Amino acid sequence: MSSSPHQSTRPLMTSARVHPSYLPFIHNASRSTGKGMKWVPPLVTLVGVGYGVAAYREAQIGKHLAETAAAEKAETERRRKNAALADAYGDRNSIEALEHAMRVYEAQQGNE
Repeated sequence: MSSSPHQSTRPLMTSARVHPSYLPFIHNASRSTGKGMKWVPPLVTLVGVGYGVAAYREAQIGKHLAETAAAEKAETERRRKNAALADAYGDRNSIEALEHAMRVYEAQQGNE
């Protein structure tokens, strides 16, 4: 056999690295915690978005309740004024009430 300058005189061998017996277990343990950690940022983001939506919804409900309370107060005031006008001018259920309302109206017109 002739030897060429590119051929090695040593035979080609492969050999696996030899590790201490505990090293593969440590390596696998670090992999398992790494896989769980990749879900932490999306989970934190999801919780943050959920909190933001809940806070916004609660604020909208509070705003709606405040508007409803203001509308109910305005409606109560309108009914009170209408009742006062009905008392002052009569409710027009009878001729006597209508005549009384006309007298009150004419008295008010004369005062102005």
